[in-house]
Amino acid sequence: MSDLLTMEQARLTLLAPGELDRELRWVYTTDLLEPAAFLTGGELVLTSEGWYRTDADCETFAASLAAGGAAALVAGDILLGHVPSALVRACADRGIAVLAAPAELSYGVLSRTVIERLNRERGRELSEVLGRHRRLVQALVEGADLGGLVAMLATDIGRECWAVSPAGRVLAGAADTLPAPTRFHLAVASQLADQLPTVVDGFTVHPIGRRSQGAGHLVIHGALDDPLERESAEQTAQLLALGGARRDERRRTEQHLHAEMVDLIDQGAPTGSITARLRAARLDPDRPLLVLTALTSGMVRPWDLAADLIESVLDTDPDSRAVLAGGADGLTVIASTGVDLDETRVAELLRARLSDLEPAALGGRITFGLSATADGPAALTGALQASRHAAQLATESPHRLALVTARELDSHLRLLAGVPAEIRAAYRTRLLGPLERYDAEHHTDLLPTLHAFLDANCAWRTTATTLHIHVSTLHYRIQRIEHLTGRNLAITRDRVDLYLACSIADR
Repeated sequence: MSDLLTMEQARLTLLAPGELDRELRWVYTTDLLEPAAFLTGGELVLTSEGWYRTDADCETFAASLAAGGAAALVAGDILLGHVPSALVRACADRGIAVLAAPAELSYGVLSRTVIERLNRERGRELSEVLGRHRRLVQALVEGADLGGLVAMLATDIGRECWAVSPAGRVLAGAADTLPAPTRFHLAVASQLADQLPTVVDGFTVHPIGRRSQGAGHLVIHGALDDPLERESAEQTAQLLALGGARRDERRRTEQHLHAEMVDLIDQGAPTGSITARLRAARLDPDRPLLVLTALTSGMVRPWDLAADLIESVLDTDPDSRAVLAGGADGLTVIASTGVDLDETRVAELLRARLSDLEPAALGGRITFGLSATADGPAALTGALQASRHAAQLATESPHRLALVTARELDSHLRLLAGVPAEIRAAYRTRLLGPLERYDAEHHTDLLPTLHAFLDANCAWRTTATTLHIHVSTLHYRIQRIEHLTGRNLAITRDRVDLYLACSIADR
């Protein structure tokens, strides 16, 4: 807008500065008292004050300009012989710049001059956008991967950029500059957002391709206020979808071969045949092997999200290698991992991922089963069956994203899973119902206290520390719990009763 003051043929005089660095998007001439309905934002408004009767009209006119998003006002003096000072004050109060036009200045000439300049600028911007688009397409044609496209965008707009999977895994960009908690938060927020692109905690998030495809997100540091930057981001996100589709096609071919290997394992084929298939898939049969099974339902591309979640865990160990095979409602992963990523660590990391992304499940479900470590190809058939049983057991969980390990098949959880749901519910209600009702009526925390006490093996000081309360307070709460439940937590069988009830609640 400050460029208007440098136009010699206009000879405009600044009366109220407003936002001189604001961009103009069009010109609108009016003598209406309330022109807001005809403004879309960013206009340079030209007026001869034909609407002016009293100074109160200046307040009405300025308020309407502000409501319509006008960028600046050019006021002539051909009718009144001057620009009313009340108009200047009213516009200044609302941050609208006011420029005085000499009587001999034709608004038609001024409008044409500004519009021609805007058109030249837009032509330049369009040329720049098309140039960026051509470069991106050419890079894709020449085989650029997701990392190459994201790097080109980062260079073009001068911002850090990442391609992030639905599970919060960095597909392209510098992972160390986008911490895991931030990635998981963005993944959930983008799933829950009413519309995309959106800005989340200082990051602009674009869907890669159509949002319904669930292919992940392009994340850009900062809000994109420049229309050229927004256009470049949109184009890159679309091309990332094409690059991702090409990658998915390669994976589908591999997965067909991997499915044949899983079938051989399932059928108990000779160890030599399984070993040969493992080597062909670049899995070391001499290293410890894990099998994960995922059962999916009710989600957009649930298979991809399940695979993404598992890969996000395996990516933490550079020595890990995995093959994936699956169908419409299930997934099997066979992985060889390093010493730092044993079955316990895999379960721990995967549960953390599931907890972080639970809000993003949006009504769908994925349940995972993890085998114990299989020592060699001969043990894979048993590991596969165990992972399937564990995944099926996980479907009993109230969580939309849940994991059960093969180790847990031998625990009380397996016994509970075999008890009819109505009997489990009645047992839980009989023991824990009094605590829930007391907590609701008195705003206390008896049930969380019981959970913490049992998790700490009934250690008083450990529980008090965990709950951040005094030991005497804990003693009072336990006494109240025992009174309401009719159980004595000093007696092992009573502890077991309450522990089973709490396990049902957790499930």
